[in-house]
Amino acid sequence: MGLYKRGRIWCIDYYYPPGRSGKRIRERVGPVKDEARILLAKRLEDIRLGRNPELRRIAPKPFKDAVKEFLETHALLRRDYRSFKSNTGILLRHFEGKTLQEITPRAVEDFVALRLKSGVSGATVNRQRACLSKIFNWAIGRDYFGGDNPVRRVPRLPESPGRVRFLSPDEAAELVSRAPKHLKPVIVCALHTGGRRREVLMLRWDDVDLDRGVLYFDQTNTKNAKQREVPVSPALDAVLRERRKVRAIGGDARDFLFTRHGKHLKDVHGGFEAARERAGLGHDVTFHTLRHTFASWYMLNGGDLYRLQKYLGHSTIALTQRYAHLSPEHLRAGVRFIGPPAEGRGHTVDTTGQGTGA
Repeated sequence: MGLYKRGRIWCIDYYYPPGRSGKRIRERVGPVKDEARILLAKRLEDIRLGRNPELRRIAPKPFKDAVKEFLETHALLRRDYRSFKSNTGILLRHFEGKTLQEITPRAVEDFVALRLKSGVSGATVNRQRACLSKIFNWAIGRDYFGGDNPVRRVPRLPESPGRVRFLSPDEAAELVSRAPKHLKPVIVCALHTGGRRREVLMLRWDDVDLDRGVLYFDQTNTKNAKQREVPVSPALDAVLRERRKVRAIGGDARDFLFTRHGKHLKDVHGGFEAARERAGLGHDVTFHTLRHTFASWYMLNGGDLYRLQKYLGHSTIALTQRYAHLSPEHLRAGVRFIGPPAEGRGHTVDTTGQGTGA
């Protein structure tokens, strides 16, 4: 009874009930001896406490089979399915031929190290690590894996916030002018609402109230599943009123704001890249840069963080504060709050950071 090795895999061997009269149980654990030793100790503890250790045994599940089922049953229902699909492809290549039980914390650490060595950023590795963790959480819930999620024992990598890239007015105008006809209104909408790509492309005419000057991002299409509204700027109003003329054509144009050849426009990747190249902009400019541009322009124009948080749909103000330094009044306005309060007076702060005496 104890530990033994078959090829590269460590196994454990014990009896239940204890003694030679009990049933002999053997389990394959993985390539790490310490993991096998820990599992054997858990099994013996179960026996000592009167629990049947066989109830905790789970047949090894090939990782590729688990990923296939995960994508078909869990990830397929999520809006970020394409991201899952991409990350699981990378995970499958690295853990090819392994079972879930063979992916130990040490194996996860090796994966992280190898990805970093290949030049992948820490932020990207964190996304892939998170995907692997979700797979294990799902597998544990379906009784494909026993014990704790091994990914949780591998800490996330620190991420540098980096510089927020946003377009200058001239760059934005050049990008719009160089974009194909069907893409121009999409870019203008993103620049004037801060919407994410999917949120903008999924906009319907029911989401727009031009009489009140409000555009709604429906909760079924937003990243955090919350509805939010953004005021319609004069520039966006002009574009949307022009787009509204095509509703009479019928087809998808009767429902969706953005169409091409009468069909709902679902993918702008190629058109955006072509426009970016023609505009002479670098590869650091992506569709998401339009969202950063909306937020940056808002703060440069003297806007306040509270309303910007609502417009962007950030769950916490901390996410919005990356744009705070762009406000021309952000630091200077604080001088009025320094020093003792005037006798007999209280002070309040409005959401623009311009403080007023009470």
